[in-house]
Amino acid sequence: MDQKKQAVKKSGIKSKKTLIFGIIISIFLASLLGIWCYKSCKPQTPKVKKLNNQEIFTDFSLNSFNSDIEAKLLTELRICDTSRIGDEFGACSPKFFKFFKLSKKKPLRDGFMLLINGIAFQDPDAKFPIRRLLIFEREGGKLVAVNKFKGNLIETREVLNSPYSDIIIRFRLDQFNEKYHVRYSWKKNKYQFVACEKLVYWDEDKMKFVGGRVLASKMDSVSREVEKILVDENLIF
Repeated sequence: MDQKKQAVKKSGIKSKKTLIFGIIISIFLASLLGIWCYKSCKPQTPKVKKLNNQEIFTDFSLNSFNSDIEAKLLTELRICDTSRIGDEFGACSPKFFKFFKLSKKKPLRDGFMLLINGIAFQDPDAKFPIRRLLIFEREGGKLVAVNKFKGNLIETREVLNSPYSDIIIRFRLDQFNEKYHVRYSWKKNKYQFVACEKLVYWDEDKMKFVGGRVLASKMDSVSREVEKILVDENLIF
């Protein structure tokens, strides 16, 4: 009789242990499920692609070509004298020409921005050498100039879902000692004026250029005026 009671007692203890063990396992599994659900079920914040803005400073004395493609493109454009050697004036040299890729989806030979040193094509009436920026794309096998600016490329800004970056060109009007930083965007197969973002002018009292970004409230009116100046002064052609 005592043995029977002991057997029943042991069975009860065993059942309690099994129940407790089952509860622990259930809690553990529920925890794992909760962790999995937290990671997989919670709304995922979409990753925003970081767009790259690149400031550009070109020192032609340090410039060099990356391959023989640049020299071949200059020969194709007939924009320089291939018979001249090295850095001789008028030569097809990196001292006078710098290439930038136009589109992420096209090789350099099919689309590029060509920055030209101001000393290569001097304006007799200008107070200082003016750099030129020419934009070329290949159409029907031939290079076509889609934009021509008398200005300096100072920045590119990557555009979401577009292989063409926005460009910032600095124009300088020597008779007024003014500089305009203008943004252009690629639309309808060419760069088109967007806005003047910065104005800089010569301060006689301080004997230096001063100025800054155009206020948002003045952006439209200032941009319209600057765009007219660029056309009237033949800084875009």
